[in-house]
Amino acid sequence: MTTANELQQQINEYENKLNELRKQQDAERKTERTQAIAAAKDLIKTHELTASELGFSGKGTAKRVSAVGDKRNSVAPKYQDPTSGKTWTGRGKSPAWLSAELAAGRDKQEFLIKS
Repeated sequence: MTTANELQQQINEYENKLNELRKQQDAERKTERTQAIAAAKDLIKTHELTASELGFSGKGTAKRVSAVGDKRNSVAPKYQDPTSGKTWTGRGKSPAWLSAELAAGRDKQEFLIKS
C-alpha cells in the first residue's frame, strides 16, 4: 500500500520532470525562432524585399505579417451625411446616419459625394 508521503514524492518527481520538459521545449522554440529569423533575413536579402512588400506599415510599431498580407487599400469616401459631414466609403456595414435616412425613405444615391 502506498503512503501519503510516497504519493507526494511521486507527485514532486513528476512535477520536476514536467518542469524539465517545459524548459527543454522553451529552448527548442527559442532555437527554432532564431533559425527562422536568420532564414527570413537571408530571403529578404536574396530577393531584395522591402518592408512595404512584406506588409509592414513603417509607422513605428512593428506589426505581425499575416500569411496572405494585408491587401486592403485606402478608399475615398463615397457617401456623405449633409447634416454632420460624416462620410462612408460604401464598404462594410452602413453607418447609423445612413441607415436612419434610408429607413426614413430616402435613397442612398442622394448621399453620393459629387466629385
